[in-house]
Amino acid sequence: MKKLLLYLLGGVMCSAMTGCVVYMPMQCAAPQITDKNQGELSLSTYLNGRAEIAGTYSPARHVLVRAAFSNLRSNSQDSTYYRGHQFDVGVGTYWPLGHRLLLGGLGGFGKAQSAAAFTDGGFLFGRPSRHEYDARYNKVFGEIYGTLQASEGFSIGAAYRVTQVNFTTLTDQNVPVDLSRMTRSEPMLYLRWRLGYGNTEDRPVQLQAAWGTSGTFGYYDGDRSTPYPPGVRDLKQTRSYAAIGITLFPHCLFRKDRLSSEGR
Repeated sequence: MKKLLLYLLGGVMCSAMTGCVVYMPMQCAAPQITDKNQGELSLSTYLNGRAEIAGTYSPARHVLVRAAFSNLRSNSQDSTYYRGHQFDVGVGTYWPLGHRLLLGGLGGFGKAQSAAAFTDGGFLFGRPSRHEYDARYNKVFGEIYGTLQASEGFSIGAAYRVTQVNFTTLTDQNVPVDLSRMTRSEPMLYLRWRLGYGNTEDRPVQLQAAWGTSGTFGYYDGDRSTPYPPGVRDLKQTRSYAAIGITLFPHCLFRKDRLSSEGR
């Protein structure tokens, strides 16, 4: 009975960690930048406790540069865990269409290191399987996004990212897993609220809620007839995430200071 409870608890924890696989999708960027010399700094957290920080800046009109870092820690003494860290950098473009619609795209690359351990199967019958994945991988990605400014304080949008993952190291209990690369399809929806009053550009703080999924091209979770090498099915499965965050727009602060000094 004790073992059964431990296995069930491990299964619940794996579900909470959105699949217990070593690939960690990052949020799409979808920056809220509309002109040169604008920038944003974002801090967000996923429901599994992973933290992400990102900065975006426009050095010239229609040009974006961005960097992001993500980290997830867990107790090293736990038998079930999911942890890792990664970064990505990118360049892109944005095109405001009137005052309400913002379109853009960017591409870039990144590196990651992650690990996951869990036990599956054998809840009621059969023998459980123990997995201890360790991975290091490079990635390249491309993204498009669109944001609708519904009001001065509220916007809604969608983004779509394609990420190619190239594993440099991938093992399960120190045994190599036969998967060198995979390409992920990653849509995301987001809602944003600007805090404060007045015009959007006078509000330097924004809250965001985002929901996204990440699935492997050519792989269907419900297909149990296609044979895969050991461990590959775990790694290719579709996963979802939810995140909340806060964004600071420094140029809005500078604008308010400038307007205040001009009004004196």
